[in-house]
Amino acid sequence: YAIYNAVMQEIEYNSPKCFFIDGPGGTGKTFLYNTILAKIRLCSEIALPVTSSGIAALLIDGSRTAHSCFK
Repeated sequence: YAIYNAVMQEIEYNSPKCFFIDGPGGTGKTFLYNTILAKIRLCSEIALPVTSSGIAALLIDGSRTAHSCFK
């Protein structure tokens, strides 16, 4: 909840940031990513999630791999 609030506060204040969220499997990272993305899109904002692997791209709504995004 604290991480969600911190990320959303930075987004609301339009301060450009890059967030890296790390943790062991099963701690809710994918859920957090998808929740943040849903909130951003609900506010009619653009969110472009970029992942490092194809598996992660499958799990995070609307994401693409870095290779696919920046070729």
